[in-house]
Amino acid sequence: MPSGNVSDYRQIALEFAEALAAREYPRAYEMTSQGFRQKKSVSQLQAGFEAIVPSDWGDISSISVDQTMTSWPGKQASDLGWAYVSIGGSVYSEAVTVVVALENGEAKIHEVEFGRP
Repeated sequence: MPSGNVSDYRQIALEFAEALAAREYPRAYEMTSQGFRQKKSVSQLQAGFEAIVPSDWGDISSISVDQTMTSWPGKQASDLGWAYVSIGGSVYSEAVTVVVALENGEAKIHEVEFGRP
């Protein structure tokens, strides 16, 4: 269940990445904003994640929020924060970068970028 504390965008980012890593794509999708859902389907979210962490990737050793920002060029008034979440594997690591925004009083994932920079 997503955290109720909208000010802790880091926790929302972590819970989103954990849902993706658990292959619980409908749960991860529920954490996204209406704007995100207008552009992407749950199957597109799944395809994006599985492009970097395929189903035969093996065990995920760790998931952690490594970098965060509350100010960046292009930040929208509703944006709470930006987070880079590492997903560790036995051979290599990947990452999911998200922007968490306030939507109708709830923190929602507004933007998602798959892969390391």
